[in-house]
Amino acid sequence: MAAPRSTPRRRRLQVDRALVAVAAFHRRFDPRAALAADPLRFAHRYADPDDRALVALLSALMAFGRIATIGQKLEDLCVRLGASPAEVIRREDRAALQERMRGFRHRTFRGADVADLLFALGENLRRDGRVLATLEQAWESHRELRPALTEWVHQLRAIAWPGGADRAQSHLLPDPAGPSASKRLMLFLRWVVRRSGVDLGLSTIPASALLMPVDVHVHRIARNLGFTSRADASWRTAEEITAALRLLSADDPVQYDFALCHLGISGHCPSSRDLPERCEGCALQTVCVHWR
Repeated sequence: MAAPRSTPRRRRLQVDRALVAVAAFHRRFDPRAALAADPLRFAHRYADPDDRALVALLSALMAFGRIATIGQKLEDLCVRLGASPAEVIRREDRAALQERMRGFRHRTFRGADVADLLFALGENLRRDGRVLATLEQAWESHRELRPALTEWVHQLRAIAWPGGADRAQSHLLPDPAGPSASKRLMLFLRWVVRRSGVDLGLSTIPASALLMPVDVHVHRIARNLGFTSRADASWRTAEEITAALRLLSADDPVQYDFALCHLGISGHCPSSRDLPERCEGCALQTVCVHWR
């Protein structure tokens, strides 16, 4: 027998069922337990808001590759920056930061490039008084996420690499004006904007403006749930996934990111119908496109 023809109404009903399941899964998820293996844990070591914001940005930008390696590299950065990272970038010039970061490397990221970015952040901190102030000023100018984030990134790049960013530097601090979902920047924003769960709540930017940080895990789960059919992890894909989650919470659509991302990281959510024992027990199995 042929499968029922998909119609807009049928697709909306399927998405509605998936959203109910996501909300239930999110309620059962324990963010404190998951924090122990998440890069955000490094920002929680600090009490000062500027220290937290700075370490959150570094943690988000380093968040690609093996989880264990990410943790090792962030531990290295925290040791190099000491007990008061924001004070370090406030007082040290470019040469001192270059020396402090000498020998650091994470995949394509070089210590010299990290030092340049820290110098740019320090310039902003000295001028505006807070790590997040320049970003928030850009938000107030635009009241729209993408142009505000783009202005902030371009301003940091102009200070860090006045001759233009090379490929590795462009990867370290990606340009939101490009086609990608800017997952690591979206992750940083989730951490510093949201005021509940394990997130830090440091910024005046509203949580309603945020987009989901779309990595391979969230993208796969979103496709499995019918929130998007797009095959690329692009800005447009992030908008589609976030639009679906706004039906659950218009004020805070990215609150579901932590739970969905850790489901994906666990390896229990494949991109196709897998062995029953792999998918059995998943709270989202009944609404997954592979098991309907």
